[in-house]
Amino acid sequence: MQHTSCTEDRIQHALDRCLDGSQSMNRWSLEELVKRDPDNFIILLQQILRKTKEVQERCQYEMVAPLAIMFTSTLLQTPYCPPDMELLESAMEVFSAFITWPEPYYSVCRNLLSTLQLEIKAPISFQRLVREEQDLNTSCHFSKTTVLLMNPSELPADFMSVAEQLSCVQHSEKDTYITLIKHAFQSTLGTKYPLCGIHSTLQDELREIFSTVSGVFETAAAMSEPLEGRGHVIQELEGLRERLSIPASNGMLQTFPIPTAKCRMFHWEKDNFGADSDFCEDSDDSISSPKPAKSSSRLSQHLYRLLRKPKRTINRAKSLGDTESKDLSVVREIRSNSLPHHVQLRSPEPSSFQVPPNQTVRQVCFRRRPILSCDEDEKSTTLRVVVFGADHVAGKVARAYSNLREKESACPRLSQAFKIQFYFMPVKRDSNGAEDSTNDIAHLLGMLDPWYERNTLSLLKFPTNIVCQQTSKTESESYDSSYEQRLPILADLILYYCRYAARPALIQLYQAELTLASGERRREVFVHSLELGHTAGTRAIKAMNASKRFGIDGDREAVPLQLDIMYNRMVISGRSQCKRESKMCTSVNLTKACKNPEELSQLECLQLSMTEVLKRQNGKNKKSYNMHLSLTEVKVDKVVVSGAADTTFAVCLDQDEKKVLQSVICEASVCSKPNSSSDWRERHAEMSAQIQPLHPTFCSLLCLPIVTFSGVLP
Repeated sequence: MQHTSCTEDRIQHALDRCLDGSQSMNRWSLEELVKRDPDNFIILLQQILRKTKEVQERCQYEMVAPLAIMFTSTLLQTPYCPPDMELLESAMEVFSAFITWPEPYYSVCRNLLSTLQLEIKAPISFQRLVREEQDLNTSCHFSKTTVLLMNPSELPADFMSVAEQLSCVQHSEKDTYITLIKHAFQSTLGTKYPLCGIHSTLQDELREIFSTVSGVFETAAAMSEPLEGRGHVIQELEGLRERLSIPASNGMLQTFPIPTAKCRMFHWEKDNFGADSDFCEDSDDSISSPKPAKSSSRLSQHLYRLLRKPKRTINRAKSLGDTESKDLSVVREIRSNSLPHHVQLRSPEPSSFQVPPNQTVRQVCFRRRPILSCDEDEKSTTLRVVVFGADHVAGKVARAYSNLREKESACPRLSQAFKIQFYFMPVKRDSNGAEDSTNDIAHLLGMLDPWYERNTLSLLKFPTNIVCQQTSKTESESYDSSYEQRLPILADLILYYCRYAARPALIQLYQAELTLASGERRREVFVHSLELGHTAGTRAIKAMNASKRFGIDGDREAVPLQLDIMYNRMVISGRSQCKRESKMCTSVNLTKACKNPEELSQLECLQLSMTEVLKRQNGKNKKSYNMHLSLTEVKVDKVVVSGAADTTFAVCLDQDEKKVLQSVICEASVCSKPNSSSDWRERHAEMSAQIQPLHPTFCSLLCLPIVTFSGVLP
């Protein structure tokens, strides 16, 4: 009894540290503590319920989602939850109190309650997750494919090694079948039958036995009454035991670790995913396999193989450009996962952005939150796309996502087959220009979702050799043959993020209309920053390792440019003011304005920074210097920068030195989805007064959906 009390105290202390701290190692340490004894999982579930009641009483809103997620992940790994404890029923009572709370608490707790309802009927969550991640064919076939996109030239070698380990882990179907069958017996009947006896009898007809067990669990999950479902599972498993002649004698609880998900690693360098309209043609060199001799050398080929599986009829998500969706008055709307947007745009006109004297910038009323998607049939395959890097990599993802949307709007194939989810793992840049690299997008996600900050963003705080070192098995795992080889902590963080993060945060995208010196016009997308002038040129020179040959000067020695700058300035009221100024500047930079929690209410804004030369003086060596510089910062949502005749300046997108262009005119603004304006004008007469725009133009903003644990806190 004293030993149990001591264990409870240690778990309680570890749980408090996990919730109060800001490091992912706290959660990892808690899980390592719990894994030492199968009975510890029940203790942790009880402690989570105790903590949840305290959170409700104290109105600690930010703790609700982490507790619900922790309860879900712990329940998934619990070897056996005795029905007579009524622990799951107690959990339903506790978490149902949050159903009346706003998003994201409602959705997080609703998902947990759905899981609890199923688990009371049959312990099916572990079974479903393993079947999906291992791509096991069953009557109800769903799968989750994890793709790791890596750039070896920019990531530490240790990170590449961990990704290589993840992609090399393979589980035979036979071993997976045996694990799931043993788990089914133990999670339903406890220690009534020894697992070693079950294992020894499972040698023949494994696939048939596994299909039988899966069918029993799915049938029970579909039953309306919990007791009926539980009784059905017990009866069928007892009958199966008799047919298999499994000996009847008491056993011991055994913890079943979740097998490592099937992962595939691909080298990724350019601004697209290589998913051409015809997947048969292996024509894209932007994404290649690190092992061309052992696997198909293109991500698009891998996706095509998945596409050949029979799929259910589904509706495309609006986030991938559905222009033929049902009327919004019929389809129930789902609140998206971004904060309120109030953007100032003018009616559709040529992109010159020159405001006539008799016309002012008009106020456009947007929906409170842009719609990411509508209700749709569930897709049978989820594609988890995990990207590693800093802000410049987030920019690559944004441009690849924009290109994918354009291709899918013309020929929807990938979006019809997959539910695509983007995961972002922040990594410090390990190449030229690392000192000028930032991780602002990851920090923004951390402000939007505290559990992302603690379990993903905190990765930046630890030395690479710590999170990438091989971990050793615990004492209990050493005696348990079901435990596979332990992976580094980084691998655990990746798998935890992919398994338990479920709600996307919408990160606003921006577009830059560039007019090149040749007269060519091109459109580029960025998500974090757009640098013009000296800053962009300096970044390009550093990337070429030519800093000594060319010389890198600061703003004091930089050659200024005579620029004409027009911008929409955002004011506190939410309206915008159009201003036009002529300045002598060394650099004009645009960055995402959300650097602190107070700015989260205007996620679509950009911070315009202009380094203006007020006084210039010639030196004795005939070299001119900028004597007085002034930095002006303004929040904007649209900018046009043009130079005088024959004046060109460099442009760099998202700190990516490979996206440096020479242009004459640059126009930057928020991105909107194609055809969204016309769609809403057609529905103008049908919309209620509450959501009717003040102006016929309605633009549904284009955002990059990055998966987080809870979505966006209110």
